[in-house]
Amino acid sequence: MTRIFPEAKDYKTIVLPISEAQRKTIEQKIGFELLPGQQDRFQYFEMTGAKGEMIGTIIAASQKGQYGAVEFVFGVDTSLMIKDIYIQRARERNTFFKKRDFLDLFKGRSIKRTEGIETFYSGESSPGTEAVIRGLVKEIIAFNTLVTEK
Repeated sequence: MTRIFPEAKDYKTIVLPISEAQRKTIEQKIGFELLPGQQDRFQYFEMTGAKGEMIGTIIAASQKGQYGAVEFVFGVDTSLMIKDIYIQRARERNTFFKKRDFLDLFKGRSIKRTEGIETFYSGESSPGTEAVIRGLVKEIIAFNTLVTEK
């Protein structure tokens, strides 16, 4: 987490229940079902600075790839802009989605809406790039539905 927020001094884990109605709303917006284990709770981390002030949010994401889960982490600053993103674990053969050229396309983007995220990358699609894009959309919609739109 300090890889994205090196100035962070602490964090608070937030776990929110997802009601049946919220799950249906999220799934309708993303266009696919949430994975098992993601259907009834949403977890994120509030990062705090030296004086205990909130400096941002970390969201750990997991999305199905061709050869298993693609796990990645992204951070959002207090103005709801993506600060950075990195891949934690993946088994995909095509590894372009791990490169900064791809990941940096999402930095500085607002999470206030997800329309157009899939157009940020216009290169050759792979299971890894698709997993990151779908995972970002899923997590942003869940965060907005459960946190920012409450």
